[in-house]
Amino acid sequence: MLSLRTLAVTFSLALLSATAMALPAPAAPCHGESVAAMGETREQAAGLARNLVKNTGVGTFMSIMNASQKSAVEGYPFGSMDYYVDDCQDSGKPLMLLSHLQINVQNARSANHVSLAIRKLPGPGERGNPMVDPRVTLMGRLVPVDADKEKKAEECFLAKHPEAKWWLPGAGFHDFKWYNLDIEEVYYIGGFGGIHYIGWIPVDTYYNADVNTIKSARETVEEESESLGALFRQQTMFA
Repeated sequence: MLSLRTLAVTFSLALLSATAMALPAPAAPCHGESVAAMGETREQAAGLARNLVKNTGVGTFMSIMNASQKSAVEGYPFGSMDYYVDDCQDSGKPLMLLSHLQINVQNARSANHVSLAIRKLPGPGERGNPMVDPRVTLMGRLVPVDADKEKKAEECFLAKHPEAKWWLPGAGFHDFKWYNLDIEEVYYIGGFGGIHYIGWIPVDTYYNADVNTIKSARETVEEESESLGALFRQQTMFA
């Protein structure tokens, strides 16, 4: 005979299953709309985005080509890989060390609309899947770092990218300077829609998010469901 505890667990599992089956499938979003996965809020997605940006340190820096560079490609997007650090000044604004010779910097002088695309990099022994792994695009403007903050910026940047010591400002190598990316828009793709959040995140929500968020709500739900299933199997075994 089943115990009352076992019956309670069985009822809970049945209720969870019925609730999941009753949920309507999400409608296909129009271009630019946000898709929140079941149980994953925009605020949680913002935390995941902040964590991704904090722990990556390299991304594709992009700008809009201007005619002075090459008239045939005026208006085209241009991108190249660059280092950054996002937590040097407790602001969440990526800190970048850039040369005035870089096409992106020259483009920004005439049209200061730039973006930084960041994806989760595979860890040691991981293959990774760029179509499934989370990624985020930060859009905004380049802003020079104030002179009185350059020393702190240097120390913080070198802590994450020690090889950058060879092209620090004043080293006589291509005249590098410190910049912050002043974020104006954030677009996050957590993975496949319906499983993870996809869409725009308000800048204030992004800046104020918990940078230590490392799991999506979906992953938490899956872990809790597995734990509940294990409890059910255990109770059934000893009933």
